[in-house]
Amino acid sequence: MAQSVSRALHAIKRYNARPEQIDQAILSAINVTLCLASGGDDRVAEGFNADVALSGRGFGLRH
Repeated sequence: MAQSVSRALHAIKRYNARPEQIDQAILSAINVTLCLASGGDDRVAEGFNADVALSGRGFGLRH
């Protein structure tokens, strides 16, 4: 697991994060990891964010 994600998980536990804070902390850590792994290409993280946004729109809706 990437160090930034591990740190986010430790911070969530240490500071007893509220449920609405957990998603933001993990997504932020993933974005940092993607930017670092891509050599600073923010389009990689933006692509990930777009995928998450598209997936989340229909979450829970089953037809």
